[in-house]
Formats: sequence, C-alpha cells, structure tokens
Amino acid sequence: MIELREAQFSDYAAIAKLHAESWKQNYRGIYSDHFLDNEVEQDRSDVWHQRLQFPSKNQRVTIATQDGSIVGFSCLYYNDDPNFGSLLDNLHISTSVQGSGIGTLLIRSCATQIFDNCTSDKMYLWVYESNIKARKFYERLGGVKLETVEKQNPDQTLSRVCRYIWNDVSALL
Repeated sequence: MIELREAQFSDYAAIAKLHAESWKQNYRGIYSDHFLDNEVEQDRSDVWHQRLQFPSKNQRVTIATQDGSIVGFSCLYYNDDPNFGSLLDNLHISTSVQGSGIGTLLIRSCATQIFDNCTSDKMYLWVYESNIKARKFYERLGGVKLETVEKQNPDQTLSRVCRYIWNDVSALL
C-alpha cells in the first residue's frame, strides 16, 4: 500500500538517493557523464539537506512510501510565479514502481495542496525537451506545453526545457 506524507529532515538522505538514481537513469545524455558518475550523489545530498533543514515558507515536499521505504517524492513551491502559479520543481518515482500510479497520486496531492492553500489554482513545471516519457505523462494529465527555452543544468551544461502548465489544478482532483 502506498502512503503519502510530508517529508521530514530525517528523510533527506533517502530522498537524495532516489533523486540521484532517477537522474542517472533518465538524464544520461542531458547531464555530463562525469557529473552523473562522480558528483550527482553529493550534489543531491547537499540540496536535500539544505531544503529540508531550512525549508522555504512556500515549499512542500511530499513523499510516497511503500512498506516504509520512500518510492517517490514531489517538491512544490506555492505561489512561485504570479503568471504561472505554483512550481512543481521535482517529481521522481523509483523505477521499481513506475507505472503503478504513484506519479499521478503525487501530482493530485500537489493539486489538492494548491487548491487548499494558494491564491492561484495554476501549477507549472519544467521538463527536459528530450524527456519524452515524462512529457507524455504530463500531457496525459492535462498539462499543456507553453514554451521551450534553454537553461543551465546543475553540471553547468545547457539544455532545452519545456514549461508545462495546468491553468486550473481542480481538473486534477
């Protein structure tokens, strides 16, 4: 059974591990091999330690657990942008449970949080243009591609990313 709960500081290492594994599996060819092979674990550990020790007031991290293990997470920033609404900054699911509905469950949880707590019912995210699997997932859930731009990656390389938006998250509920 999948359970959702708000992340605690004590979850940071498990979240960082899942995040790094997801990047290694999905972002090879987007990030440098050197970064993925040598730096990504420390990078994600530093990020999640900081995010969960000193969370922003508008940050909400939700984890999905199965049998006590973290199998997915989302990181949402309420009211991040006046035009686009809340930012779904991260959504990562363990490959062992992909396709089981956990991603949809987490996105719907984000929609509920936005609907209950935000001034705007909009949500947006950035996804790599070459990450077709993720883009199709977001489109199946009603996300609309708004624009494509070039952004700097954590390893200092550049990639094309697409902004997807949901103009009314109540459609996800």
